[in-house]
Amino acid sequence: MLPLSKKLSHELSNLDIDEGVRIESTKIKNRKLYINKRPSGCFVAELVYANPINMTEISFIVDIRHISKLIDKIFGKEYSVTIY
Repeated sequence: MLPLSKKLSHELSNLDIDEGVRIESTKIKNRKLYINKRPSGCFVAELVYANPINMTEISFIVDIRHISKLIDKIFGKEYSVTIY
């Protein structure tokens, strides 16, 4: 069985432009990360903080390894993944 990060990397590399991934923290309930693939092949990552000001950060990422580092930085190893 592949570790979750390897599975996620595989899912991201195989995303169609009309599909996406939602990542949620299993510890901190107010953070969600949405990742979609653009027609150019790069990824759009939208980090949403559900707090009183509802802050959102958007990043354009070319390399899947950078997405993995971003996820580790934000969520650590405790998160859930939903493909939509």
